[in-house]
Amino acid sequence: MTTWHNEPALFTNPDLGIPELSPESPSGGWSSGSDWEAQISTARPRRDSPPREERPSRPRGKGKSDRKGRRDRSETGAAPKVREYRPRLALRGISGHLARTEGGTMAWYRLTPRPWSMRPDYDREAMMAAIGLAAAELPGRWLHWRVTWKPFPAAAWAQAHDEWARPLPDQLDAPSWADHLVAEQERALTSEKAIKEVYLGVELRGRRSKLGTLGDQLAASPIGALGRLAGRWVDAELSALDEEIERIDSLMAHSALGGEPAGPGDLLHLLYRSCALGLPPEAVMPAAPAGDWESEDMAALDGLARWTADPYAPTLRVDGVTAGRRESRHVLIASLGRMGELNVPAEDLPWMTVPDAMPVPVEWSARMRVLPQEQAARSLRYVADRVDAQARHYAYDHEVNPPAVLGRQIDLAAQVRDELDTDHTGLSARCEGWWRLAIPGRSEREALELFDQLRHAYHPSIALERSEAQYAMAREFIPGEPLATTAYRRRMSLRHMAMAVPTASEIIGDAHGPLLFTARASGRVVPWDPWHDMDTRQVSGLTPIIGGLGSGKTFLMGVIAAQVVRAQGAYATLLDPSGPLVRLTELPELRGYARSVELLDAPPGTLNPYAMIADPRLADFEPGPAGDEQYQREFDAAQAQRTTLVISVLTQLLPASIRRSSATQQLLLQAVHRVGTGVGHDLGEVLGALAHSGEDGQRLADSLGPILSPTGPARLLLGHPDQHGWASDDDRLLVLSTRGLALPRDGVDQQDWSLDEQLSLPLMHLAAWLAYRRVYELPRSAPKLVGLDELRWLSMTGAGLTLINQLARDNRKYRARVLIAGQLASDVLRLDGQESGLAALCHDAFVGRTTDETAQRDALRLLRIPVGEGYEPRLGELSSGVGVLGSGLAADAPREFVWRSGDWCEDVRLDVSGDHLAGLREALDTNASRDRR
Repeated sequence: MTTWHNEPALFTNPDLGIPELSPESPSGGWSSGSDWEAQISTARPRRDSPPREERPSRPRGKGKSDRKGRRDRSETGAAPKVREYRPRLALRGISGHLARTEGGTMAWYRLTPRPWSMRPDYDREAMMAAIGLAAAELPGRWLHWRVTWKPFPAAAWAQAHDEWARPLPDQLDAPSWADHLVAEQERALTSEKAIKEVYLGVELRGRRSKLGTLGDQLAASPIGALGRLAGRWVDAELSALDEEIERIDSLMAHSALGGEPAGPGDLLHLLYRSCALGLPPEAVMPAAPAGDWESEDMAALDGLARWTADPYAPTLRVDGVTAGRRESRHVLIASLGRMGELNVPAEDLPWMTVPDAMPVPVEWSARMRVLPQEQAARSLRYVADRVDAQARHYAYDHEVNPPAVLGRQIDLAAQVRDELDTDHTGLSARCEGWWRLAIPGRSEREALELFDQLRHAYHPSIALERSEAQYAMAREFIPGEPLATTAYRRRMSLRHMAMAVPTASEIIGDAHGPLLFTARASGRVVPWDPWHDMDTRQVSGLTPIIGGLGSGKTFLMGVIAAQVVRAQGAYATLLDPSGPLVRLTELPELRGYARSVELLDAPPGTLNPYAMIADPRLADFEPGPAGDEQYQREFDAAQAQRTTLVISVLTQLLPASIRRSSATQQLLLQAVHRVGTGVGHDLGEVLGALAHSGEDGQRLADSLGPILSPTGPARLLLGHPDQHGWASDDDRLLVLSTRGLALPRDGVDQQDWSLDEQLSLPLMHLAAWLAYRRVYELPRSAPKLVGLDELRWLSMTGAGLTLINQLARDNRKYRARVLIAGQLASDVLRLDGQESGLAALCHDAFVGRTTDETAQRDALRLLRIPVGEGYEPRLGELSSGVGVLGSGLAADAPREFVWRSGDWCEDVRLDVSGDHLAGLREALDTNASRDRR
């Protein structure tokens, strides 16, 4: 097998030391353009100024004494004094998920991502309420929300994908499997904001003891006994908090936040993203320390990047090294200002997810605390009383009506009073906080332009503000650093705070399948193994692909088939009415394992309905009476199904005026029984049996005679096919093309169909049955894929409906992923004659651009999304570029779909970018001008 890519430019961790970036700051640490700017941005001393002992002293002559008579250490031979390291960060140590500063300890948790897109409003409202109630359980504590991003784990995916895959042999004129894996990893790493991560720090009660603080300072003492004693002081301080920590751990785990204690790797990632704010993330992080972090370990973070800020500059410049390359970013720190009324989820997005649609990874740092109930009530009643006093001043002192704005404040005051007096859920509790955003850009201008885009995205509900104290506010993003300024403090109810839903994210996909999609909002690549859920969750593989003309249904089907055949060696059978999928068989990487069949040019008997249904093989059943009984049941079922199929095909071939008669069905049944139900018969024998069934049978035979001419397309139904030509191991991709069939015209009554139109439907249905036969004749354990295009024609007759029902119920047993493509979701919803019949079996479904209102409602029902909640227009925006902040979509770009997979439903974009997939794009490009076959 091929190994995964491990090129240093992608995965190795560069040296954390930063080369000299400017002569003004030779120390290479945190720097600012001016001490004066730091003084106006924060009242405390600058943390980036070097300690006193690090400042250079005046040079002294060799062997000379200083003014106090001390001799130079170089002359006396005494060992030079080792400079004590003191971090420029507020953090002094980390024990497990506890981060210690001199002022206190904070427990950090990684929160579980939650799906938001396309969910019912009642689910979203319940989620917001649960988030607010979880925060209400932590009154008076400082909370620090951090939202950051990390790249797609390309190396881990490549390893898992390589273990999952059974790739076809390499071809000389096609990218090798190793080159394919490398190119896929490079494609996966093009997005800096692939995976959203949300962390929450919770303050532990009480200030740190003097012994614990001293212990952090002496833990690395060169005197072993002193270091051990200092360590015990720290351990004793943390042990006293065990009960409180356990309670908070339990609350976080069992609440809607789904928080788990942050592991060493999580904290390392959070600290890296905070200290290298705005820089591209590392593709591979250094090994996380197994033990505690001491003060001296913070040196790795001190030297991670250099921050430079000029007075009144609109951005902060961050310089560092990422993946072996020098990088520079301008980071603009913005704060949420005044907030108006929000209607989440009916009209507005959760307000902490708005930046997720930005083309750059915008990070959040929010400091907040839930106010004690008495304090909040007293403050709110004071404000409400003040509003009432102003209203009385207008009404009684001046005898004029209060202005409209005061009237709105009066109504709001009444609402607040009512919440305080009647609400017993806890969501009326008040909190105060500061919400900051870090917006990175490659230049100051780009950062300002991105800020302007985001400001317009929030308008008019929320004001987005920018201040000049960029350096001080940026330090708030680092865990343990104090609040820089109280500017832009927001006070709100927990209900309003919960509307932020910071954990709302994109989680669809799996960890090891081919990289088929990208998430529409974040740009994250989305792998999908079509058989993973079928094998592990025992779900159906029936997968509708619905969308209007040009929505990309055929493109999606072809991409999935080509990728799984190349990677997994799967057996894919595609029914292609219009012909574009035939060109997949010309791809060089599939050479020797792909074949196309033009059914109208195939040998006689190719579509003989008797041969479409294979008898079960006794060897596939367990030996013994139980296995024999099961074999006999399936053998009898195959015989009955073959009878039904033959009668259905003959019925379709009859004129509409004759086929409706019950006597006709009885005659056909008698003739088929007279011939037999074995695989060795054909329709010609049935015609002979009808001719010997009296006058009525003769009339039926005469009616069928013209259409079953052995010289036309009907020859495919007559004769005996090659019994071993469809399950060959070399035919990993088999495309059955029905080009040339004259399908019935829309709006034309069946009585007016021509002979060619009358024959086309049975031929198309039998072509689909041929794909069905492949599923049953191949080994059960082999992964199989069946793609059926033009669903509406397949669902028009009993033969087509019987096929789809059979595939829907047997696909999991035979490991067959069945893709059925059509323009209308109603074709799927009513496949078995009743609303939402087989649709309930569909674990996965794809819906592309749909503009008709009725079709949109049917598509939402197929996706199991509530109708009438405002999701219908979203289906009309797919593949149009509408709704994606700062992006557009070219007319020939890969299409967008709403993908339902189990309980999740998200927007994805089909992704075939990269030079290694150029051949696949060209083969499926129906807009290309070159000649088609």
